[in-house]
Amino acid sequence: MRDETEKLDDWFMRAVVTHEKSLMRYLYRNWPDNPSEVGDICQEVLTRVYASARKERPMHVKAFIFSTARNLLCDMIRRAQIVRIDAVMDMESLNIQSEDVGAEEQVSARQELKYLQVALNNLPVKSRRVVELRRIHGLSQKETAQRLGISESAVESHIQRSIRKLSKALRLVSEIAASRFEAKKIIRTNEGIDT
Repeated sequence: MRDETEKLDDWFMRAVVTHEKSLMRYLYRNWPDNPSEVGDICQEVLTRVYASARKERPMHVKAFIFSTARNLLCDMIRRAQIVRIDAVMDMESLNIQSEDVGAEEQVSARQELKYLQVALNNLPVKSRRVVELRRIHGLSQKETAQRLGISESAVESHIQRSIRKLSKALRLVSEIAASRFEAKKIIRTNEGIDT
């Protein structure tokens, strides 16, 4: 057992760690919004590669490393979007009326949900169907691929493109909402000065 662990460690240092710098560059390019997280993401990728290599060492190490990194980034993006969508949906379904969540925030959340639905409806039909099956109905990538008669890599590609489009739509909505909030604040301030 100890010999196997030592062999694995040696292999890992020779075959994997040598790609760490290029992996970091890849992560900085593909995770530009939060560069402070790149070191942690890199460590998670290396940990996953090591854990996977315990079972079976990949034939094409560099491709495996970058595939692992891509999959991890996709998972992180999906989780971030799901949290964002769930937060808006939860607020809508609860119809909260309190001092903590004012009428403007409720309207804003409802508008975000509507814009998200519009953005989802504007996706190409197959992409929208993939998102619905994966994110709304909770099907696995394999199940989604089988149901739609496409490859698993096509499912992943549809998800990535869709998440980018939906994320962009939500960012635009957030920017518009922030601009409106600032405009209302300025108007209120000016009204206070005039009276």
